[in-house]
Amino acid sequence: MKQWILVAAFLASAAHASPGGRVAGSKHDLSVTGPGVYRAASERNPCVFCHISHRSGTGLTNRPDIGGGHRPYDSSTMSTRPGAPTGASRLCLSCHDGTIAVGRTRNGEIAMMGGSSPIAVGRKSNLGTDLRGSHPISFRPAPGRRSALPPSGDAVKLDRSGEVQCTSCHDPHAEWGDPQVGKFLVKPSAGAALCTTCHTSVWGQGLSSHATSSSAWTSPDAPSATTVAQAGCTPCHTSHGGDVRGRLLRQGTTDDDLCLACHAATTTRHDIGRELGKASAHVSRSRGIHDPAEKTDGAGRGRLPEVSAGAPRHVACVDCHNPHASNPAPAIAPATGGALAGVWGVGIDGQRVDPARFEYEVCLKCHGDSANKPQTGATTGFDRVQRAAQDFNLRRVFEPSAASYHPVAAPGKNPLVPSLKAPYSTASMIYCTDCHASDDGAGVGGAGPRGPHGSSYAHLLERQYLTSDRTIEGPSSYALCYKCHERTVLLSNASGFPSHAKHVIGSATPCSACHDAHGVSNVAGNDRENAHLVSFDLSIVKSSGVPPSYSSDGPGHGSCNLTCHGRVHDGVSDRY
Repeated sequence: MKQWILVAAFLASAAHASPGGRVAGSKHDLSVTGPGVYRAASERNPCVFCHISHRSGTGLTNRPDIGGGHRPYDSSTMSTRPGAPTGASRLCLSCHDGTIAVGRTRNGEIAMMGGSSPIAVGRKSNLGTDLRGSHPISFRPAPGRRSALPPSGDAVKLDRSGEVQCTSCHDPHAEWGDPQVGKFLVKPSAGAALCTTCHTSVWGQGLSSHATSSSAWTSPDAPSATTVAQAGCTPCHTSHGGDVRGRLLRQGTTDDDLCLACHAATTTRHDIGRELGKASAHVSRSRGIHDPAEKTDGAGRGRLPEVSAGAPRHVACVDCHNPHASNPAPAIAPATGGALAGVWGVGIDGQRVDPARFEYEVCLKCHGDSANKPQTGATTGFDRVQRAAQDFNLRRVFEPSAASYHPVAAPGKNPLVPSLKAPYSTASMIYCTDCHASDDGAGVGGAGPRGPHGSSYAHLLERQYLTSDRTIEGPSSYALCYKCHERTVLLSNASGFPSHAKHVIGSATPCSACHDAHGVSNVAGNDRENAHLVSFDLSIVKSSGVPPSYSSDGPGHGSCNLTCHGRVHDGVSDRY
């Protein structure tokens, strides 16, 4: 009897604790005086719905057991796989999985106003038995690069078995541990403070644009927040009711919907949605093809580069941007800038690099060894230029050992390029995005965003680059070339190739008739015949009895064997 009195006193104190931690008057108060939809018809003790003073083998638990049948959280990026609910989470789910009536207890049925029933389907507090959209529970966390165990003494705690449970983030006896949000959180959550207790790297050491953004934001999940930074994780993630594919993302119909909810609207400075609607864009409108666990070795559920030519192609915002680390920090080519911070890539040697060090490593995830590039093996359709020496694997094209290349992964091979504009020199390196970017972006003096989101020009080119034969030369015809190469020098004897003007102006021959802007790999060509980016467009340059060819005869000199515009060039030598 004495023991029962002590336990009853404990339950009474729990029901009437301090204002910061009291069950009475909270949403967990299911007594007749409780504030919620689910209230007892006459029962006045709020503790008895979950606790019992004494019952052999059940401790103080008065809720019926939930049994099995729960589908645990699943994510390809999670190193530990949760199993069936254990520990305190089973007690929480005895109400919140919506299968057991709120008034049912081990000690009998408590009469409820309107009759005893489970939490109704559709209410946020009904999590269901499919837990894939809720934060994972009942697992031992594995500390790593992106996560850690909660610090000793922190309000966030693991249970006695070292597992994450509902009670790690929620204290069922204290509704207002977060004085703004409530929801029985164990501590304030503004600015991602609750989440970053364990998810230590999600804000990129505080440098992430999302962690510092002053853009306006309102959300019922963060009622006191007025900016994206204050809202923390909630603009993109929800602890319950997230996408069942994992990562607690808010629901969307394509892989990019979540990003575009802000970045195709007035929330952000640039309308990326507008860019993705242009004639040439990095957009696939896919859902479920991209997987954040994609790796070069095929481990996990995806592989980049793809090894099958029949694999569906995709591109998602998060292929190039890590929303937890991306920031505005500038960089000098070829280093990654802040916009690509925290993204993995493929090195010029074909090996995974995590995180990517150079911008081109991010591009090579798809534009290197992938077997399913749409132009691979094609001679018409995707690109009307038909190269004499063609290799669509840009990893090989930009290798320092390649026959010739634009200086993306290494300084160029040609020591004589007098047409280069300042500050470029033959020792300079460039970004892929110096050529492939928005046609109204910062690089062309426009107000649009930087980067290869979308362009009105084919192949996502920042400026016009015409490839049709008989193109009339002018500043706009080859604006992309003239971005770095001084037009007056290039079309004069000072270029080191007097015949440039004769071909480009006099014969209206496009630059692309002779030059492949990316370069020529050693797989497709060689240092002698494909120096200076020479790889003829076979739709313009024809055979003169032997395959069209060019030979480099030393610095500034070369000869051609070909027919162009009906004129035979057999062994024609000039300065090239």
